[in-house]
Order: sequence, then C-alpha cells, then structure tokens
Amino acid sequence: MTVKIGYLGPRGTFSEEAASRYFGQTDVELVPLPTLIDVLEEVQTKSINKGVVPIENTIEGSINITLDALADSPDLFVEGEIVLPVAQHLLGNQGTQLENIREVWSIAPALAQCRRLVRQLHASVRHFDSTASAALALKESGRNDVGAVASAWAAAQMDLRVVVKNIQDSPENHTRFLVVSQDNQTPAKAEKTMLQIIPCAEHTGVLANIVHVFAALDLNLTWIESRPTKTRLGTYYFYLDVAAGWQDEGIQKAISILEILGHQVRTLGSFRSTRIPPF
Repeated sequence: MTVKIGYLGPRGTFSEEAASRYFGQTDVELVPLPTLIDVLEEVQTKSINKGVVPIENTIEGSINITLDALADSPDLFVEGEIVLPVAQHLLGNQGTQLENIREVWSIAPALAQCRRLVRQLHASVRHFDSTASAALALKESGRNDVGAVASAWAAAQMDLRVVVKNIQDSPENHTRFLVVSQDNQTPAKAEKTMLQIIPCAEHTGVLANIVHVFAALDLNLTWIESRPTKTRLGTYYFYLDVAAGWQDEGIQKAISILEILGHQVRTLGSFRSTRIPPF
C-alpha cells in the first residue's frame, strides 16, 4: 500500500527534502500542500497518512504556526523527528555570474539568514512564500541578473546553477521537522517525549515549579516554548521536549506529579530522532 506523505510545497522546499530523504521512495507518495495548516488538516481528515512539518530553526526559533495547529488538533501525534542541515546557496540560471546579480529572491527567513552576502551585493530583495517558489520563479524568468536563496536540493530539481555555496551567516543552521500522524504508537527505544502543559493557574514561578519536577527526576529538557492560550491575556501553554522515551519511568512519575499539582498534561508523542547528512 502506498503511504501518502504531506509536506509544505511546492517541490524543492526543505520540507520536501526532509520528507524524501527520511522516507525514501519505496511505496511512498509525496504530496505538496500550500500551507502548514493544510498539511496538518489533511492528516487529521486522513486524506494523507502522515505529514512532515517544521517545528524549530536554529536562527529563527520555534515555528508558531505548527505549535498552534498541534494545540488545536487533539487527534494528531508526533511519531518522529528529522533534523536537517539548512545550507542556503545563491542560485542562478545557467550562465549567471555573481557580479551581474542585482536582485535576490527568497522567503523572508532565508533572506534574514543570508544578510551578509545580500549587503555585499548591494542587491534589492523580493519576497516569496518559500525558497522553492523563488527558485521556480527564477527558472521561469530566464533572467541572469537575479539570484535566489534556496537549497542544493532545489537547484537539482530545477536545473539551476549554484553561484555561491553556503551563504548563510550561521554555519550551524538546522531545521527540526516533526513527522505527525494519527497513529499513537511509541517506537521501541524512543529517545524523546514531547509534552504540552496547561498550568492550573498563573502565579509567580509557575514555569520554574514545572521545570523543577523534571530536574528532581533527573530528566533533561532539550526545548521549552510557550504559546498564548488565546483565552485571556497573560495565560500560556508550555511545550517541552524531554530527553527520554515514554518507556522511561521518570516520565511517568513527572506526568503524575504535574497532574496531582493540578496541571493538564498532554503527551504529543514519544519518538526517535533522525539526523540527515548534508545533501
């Protein structure tokens, strides 16, 4: 049976690269979708089997759209994590030379990650909704005075030339993706557990008290994020990644203690992490 995997399109995005390299090509159909919300909604309606969505970037931080959509989707679970190195390159049509580039096209976060080169070129910028759509527009334009900030994966898909490699200001840029589905199955030897915690009340030190529960049980938190509950100003959900699988007795104790204290705890998933090498 073919498994349908949704990702943020169009073709050539980092999301497509993450999905393609994580799942491989056997019995898999990759389905590009226009927004992250569409990816999660298609999983929820079972139009696709799984979705690959970004959750965090080294430079830009957490992806709030994904966090909020997970909060609103109680039927979705995280079954895997993909860590993809984000190497941004300046792409051009065949024959394009660096000294002739007067405009740089890409999505706003990618342009922000490559400010140094854009300033050096004294180039104007044009914003697109993804690095892949910028690369595709460049290909279709046929212009040699424009460059697009995108991946080597996009260059290979669209037969574009890599004019300058690795133009990101931070050499250690990575994006973390989640694999989501409606299958609440924990793999053997899971490495991480993602929790959503709704505090019982807002009071001084509430987050510190929550964190202390994990510290007391010698559980390492690798990621903490807050998002507004959208019910009252100053009230927040907390998202935590715990460096232990669901099979860890400490996780069970931590959740029990938090619930005894009156906090609501939702387990978003327990999973293994996969690091993808550079393309």
